[in-house]
This record gives sequence, C-alpha cells and structure tokens, in this order.
Amino acid sequence: MKFYEYSETRDPKYLVIFLHGYGANGENLINLAHEFRYVLPDAHYISPNAIEPWEGGFPNSYQWFSLYAGANRKGLHEISDNIKNANKILTNFIDAQLDRFKLTSDKLFVVGFSQGAMMAMYQGMIRPDKLAGIISFSGKVILPEMLGEKIITKPEICLIHGEQDSVLPFENFLEAKKLLELQKISHESHAIPNLDHSIDIHGIRLAQGFMKLRLTNSV
Repeated sequence: MKFYEYSETRDPKYLVIFLHGYGANGENLINLAHEFRYVLPDAHYISPNAIEPWEGGFPNSYQWFSLYAGANRKGLHEISDNIKNANKILTNFIDAQLDRFKLTSDKLFVVGFSQGAMMAMYQGMIRPDKLAGIISFSGKVILPEMLGEKIITKPEICLIHGEQDSVLPFENFLEAKKLLELQKISHESHAIPNLDHSIDIHGIRLAQGFMKLRLTNSV
C-alpha cells in the first residue's frame, strides 16, 4: 500500500493513521496532520491509499471495498467478504507500522472519513489490543457481528457527522450512537449543523479535544 506521511520528530511516541473515503486517496487526508500536530507534536502521521483502485474509474482514486456489482448497489450481506478482507489487509499494514516505530496499540489513533471511518471503527473492534482512540468523520458503524465476526475489543470512539450529509445521511450517525450504546462501547458524539459530507474546522477542533482527553486519561 502506498502511503503519505508527516512527522516533526525522529522518535515518535504516538502513531496516527488516516483512512480516506471511497474514491479518494491518502494524500487527501495527510494535511490533517498539520492540525493534529498541535495536540500530538510527538506523533508520526500516515495516510495510506486504500487497497483497491476505485471502481468509478478515475486515476489515483481508491476504495477500501467495493459497493457495486455491475450497476447494482450491493447490500451489507453481499459485501461482507469485501469488508472482512479489507480489514485483514489493513490489520497487517497497521501492525507493520507499529513495529516500524516500536509502538504498541495504545499509542495509536485511527482517524477515518466516510468509508475510511467504517474501516477505522471496524478495525478497532477486531484488534486484540485496545487503541488510543478512533475518530469517525461522516461514517457508519458496521459491527463485526453483522458480518459473522466477533467484537474482540471495545475502543473509545468519537463520532462527528454533518446534519446535512448528502452521501451518508445523518440517520447513520443516529444509528451509530444506538449500536455503540447497545454494545456498551464508550463514545462521544457530535452533530454539526449545516455541514454536508466533509470535515470542517469545527469537526477538527472536536477531534482534537477527544485526543486531548484520551491522552489525559492514559497518563
């Protein structure tokens, strides 16, 4: 997997991995490092391209898993193998990066947008060790149990979603809150008025606050 990276230190104490959305690429999110470095200056930031070329056909565009069979949108059952396989590849990538910097899972934040947020939350639940935290921008919760797998770990999650999201409608945010509550997974949730399917400065500030809280609680 090709990836983009940014760091202000040669000896990082944390790792932050950004997971982009459907049809984008790693370069799309790496600039977020310039915002999060104010909270985590001693982190190394990595933003990989997703594992497959985007089925939309544009160059330098990628997807974590396919959403289509021909012209027909697939349901969750039909794409379950795609999601599980994508997360296995992502697990290996994350493990390799943790080994590279000699860090443990509790020093890792995963930040996802849209399809990348789905991957981030799923990844956090199937890993054997709890992550420092997961931030979901404009995402959707897909529980491992929905795809025939088990929840192994219950990570701390921050949900951030625009109320005017036209790609993953706001109902996904409300559903995510219910699913996480039912599973007793600790989370905070933030709805942003008048925001479409994007990350704005208000969402970034909320994410920074979540990171600060997680760092304080880990001391």
